[in-house]
Amino acid sequence: MKKIIFILTCLSTLGSHLVAQNPKWFKKAAKAQISIVTMNEKGDMLQSGSGFFIGKDGTALADYQLFKQASKAKVVSGEGKEYEVEAIIGASSLYDLVKFRVKTDKDTPALTISDRMGVKHEHVYVLPYPTKENKMCVNDTLHDIQKFNEKYGYYTLGRPLDEKYLNSPVMDEEGEVLGMIQRKADASATTSYAVSVAYGNTLCTDGMSSADNDLNAIRIRKALPADEADIRTFLFMTASRSDSATYSQYLNDYILQFPKSSEAYTQRADFYMAHGNYAAAEEDMKSALEVTEKKDETYYAFSKLLYELNLKPGYQVYKDWNLNHSLTLAEEAYKANPLPLYILQEGNTLYALKEYEKACEKYLSLRETNMRSAQIFLYAAQCKRMAKTDTLQILALQDSAVACFKKPYPKDAAPSLLERSNTLLELGRYREAIADLNEYEHLMSNELTAYFYYRREQAEMQCRMFQQAVDDIDRAIRMEPKEPLYHAERAVVYYRLGEFEEALKSAQKSAELNPKFGDAYRLAGICQLRLNQREKGLSNLKKAIELGDESAQAILAEETQP
Repeated sequence: MKKIIFILTCLSTLGSHLVAQNPKWFKKAAKAQISIVTMNEKGDMLQSGSGFFIGKDGTALADYQLFKQASKAKVVSGEGKEYEVEAIIGASSLYDLVKFRVKTDKDTPALTISDRMGVKHEHVYVLPYPTKENKMCVNDTLHDIQKFNEKYGYYTLGRPLDEKYLNSPVMDEEGEVLGMIQRKADASATTSYAVSVAYGNTLCTDGMSSADNDLNAIRIRKALPADEADIRTFLFMTASRSDSATYSQYLNDYILQFPKSSEAYTQRADFYMAHGNYAAAEEDMKSALEVTEKKDETYYAFSKLLYELNLKPGYQVYKDWNLNHSLTLAEEAYKANPLPLYILQEGNTLYALKEYEKACEKYLSLRETNMRSAQIFLYAAQCKRMAKTDTLQILALQDSAVACFKKPYPKDAAPSLLERSNTLLELGRYREAIADLNEYEHLMSNELTAYFYYRREQAEMQCRMFQQAVDDIDRAIRMEPKEPLYHAERAVVYYRLGEFEEALKSAQKSAELNPKFGDAYRLAGICQLRLNQREKGLSNLKKAIELGDESAQAILAEETQP
């Protein structure tokens, strides 16, 4: 680190040759210039360069290449003050610009950005990098201006400049900054180039910045977007990409930017809960309730956090943070503002408390609200199932779920059709179940599982739809050829069809895949008995009995009667 500070100090004492008389604003402007050293994660220096402050809050500009792959960066100002770069605000590899912010609790000297683009042949000054008071600016002119993004300039200057002027500010007569000197594409060029500082100042993060390749190539933490909705999107998108320390700092920044936002405290409380820091989470939820103007939203958010926490495996209840407290918070939310969403939360919490009848009442109370949906009826049906009520009541609720859709059914109807088909199978109403499964197949054709075809095959067998059953069990096997259950089921189908040799092949394949599957040996045994292979058949039945197959015991007893 001492070596890096020495390099920064040396850079600050180097200057250029005298080329002109300095303008009156020079001394003030020079204080805004900074020397920069970027480092890797271990603190080893990567590159050194320059830049300048454009905001009193420590906002600065430099070239993008200087920061690429950097994990840390330090700067020294023209006044000799040292700062740590705390966040990257925006970046553009196309225009070789990076906007960043240093960590400071005091105002930094900053250049004033001109609100003009400038005009062709305008006289300008290029500040030397870095400089002392006795070093001189370069007098130059704007040889050409190419407009981009409608209002920003890409400047061609009239003379070539040494490489040490990279990132130096290009100033107008009034001492306002127009551009920043850019890297030379050709060392022998007779001109120099600069990019609009006003454009550089527009660089910023947004909700989707976690997927920005330019920003991701810089490993220093990013600044949060200015808009709160964008912050929430940014946090959602970056959660899986950031380590805990970085994400925690993002949450702290959110609160600093929006100290009166209950959502900021709630999000950080969620983070603390996930890491077992319940005391800190409790303080944040208290703060959220203190700052919010919409108590109902905060009660609801707190209720959801406690609900999810209590469903987490291994959670040891902290104070009164149990499901009953989650329910109370949901009720408080509804009292503060009677929204259907809060009734839904009450229902979910009651279900988790195994208060199935009460949960069902809550779900069904939503029928006359804007939350009426197939899902509500399915929730209620599941409550009835868990309460072990009459299956016909469950079916009636599933009928209501399906009735929320019109034919031809949209894909959203698939869960309702599948749930109803399962209940119809329980009731022995196989043809109705098959009709629902056929509709489900049509809607979910690219997402079906082997188990789906196995279940439909079983219903088809009950309806003596043998060819359809064969087709479905064969589909299941093609999808999961190593599942012994499906080969055993295929043996059952072919046995029912009287094709005992084909049935025997499937039974033997099932036993081969799982030598401890008693059903496979029993099926092989009865097939062999039908094929007059008595000794082999009895041997397989005995093997099935050894593996705990009770059905094989009855068959063997019948076959061995005197």
